[in-house]
Amino acid sequence: MALSTEQNSLVPAKENEVKTIVIKLPFDLQERLLSFPFIHQIKEKYPAADLHFITPKKQIEVLNLLPFSGYYHEFDEDEIESVFDVHRYTATAKIYNVDLFISLTNSFVDACLGLGLRAKTRLGFSDGWKTLLLTHKTLRPKGHHLSEDFLALLDALNGSVSDHRLKVMSRELVPVMSDWETNPYIAINLSPIRQAAIEDELTELIGYFENQKIVLFSSDDQDKVQLLIEPFIEKLSRKNNYVHFIHKNWIEMSKMLAFSRGLITFNGPVANLSSYLSNKTLILFDSEDPKRYGPFSFLGDSLILDVSDPSVALRQETSTLLKERKRFDMSEVFLRAKRLFQL
Repeated sequence: MALSTEQNSLVPAKENEVKTIVIKLPFDLQERLLSFPFIHQIKEKYPAADLHFITPKKQIEVLNLLPFSGYYHEFDEDEIESVFDVHRYTATAKIYNVDLFISLTNSFVDACLGLGLRAKTRLGFSDGWKTLLLTHKTLRPKGHHLSEDFLALLDALNGSVSDHRLKVMSRELVPVMSDWETNPYIAINLSPIRQAAIEDELTELIGYFENQKIVLFSSDDQDKVQLLIEPFIEKLSRKNNYVHFIHKNWIEMSKMLAFSRGLITFNGPVANLSSYLSNKTLILFDSEDPKRYGPFSFLGDSLILDVSDPSVALRQETSTLLKERKRFDMSEVFLRAKRLFQL
């Protein structure tokens, strides 16, 4: 990837001189997970530095999957909305002597955090007025993967193109149940819930499996799924053993995913989470661009099925309901899953 022609005015401190790094993370969970390759590379570049994350409180536990320690400074959704909020937040954040501040968002207010923390080096994307607040910046790349956007910031900091091929993975986890490490199972994500129902496609897909333990879970809308799960399981083939898994947080869900044969899920944060856990992951992309939001630099073996691909798209639509969105040919999805999971 070519570097921006925009020149940075200051030379960053040497690696051994950087003691405190603050990273403002995106609010969106998918973007936070896709920033992990960048965070790994920052840690590799500055191994002795303390990492401080200014992070949304919602699903903050995913940061515990990083295989190195850090300090978490949480905020609520409406807590940092103006420069006045920035002054209050930075005055009470208890982050001192900041050598490097990095904003992973396009927000002017987020860029102000670097000034509020009196960071010596302030790194971020350059557009609009916030470019005046940054000592090192680059234009956000166009047409690249989201993770490559973040890694472009590392290039701006280094003054050269970095190696973006570094593969990363989470810290080691233990099974969520004592016997699940030795009792193989397939994990299937029932989210998203559309029109207050679990997708009929999943009923069809599960019907192709035989003699499998299948763990059914929902990455979102667990309350809704609990109301729907009993009649859903009643419709499923009796050739498999089914477990409905309810998680208290995303760490518990990660422990379940990490010891599965593999995951089948529609696109979304849990797909990237699974790949970061080094898990085999089959992803049905029906509403996002996989070239922008698919797993990137994660060690997990991922198979991306895009509904725009005629080899996995439903060949015939049989009702007006099916025309509301494109559907997958679940017989083909099953064959791909069988090969990926080595069933």
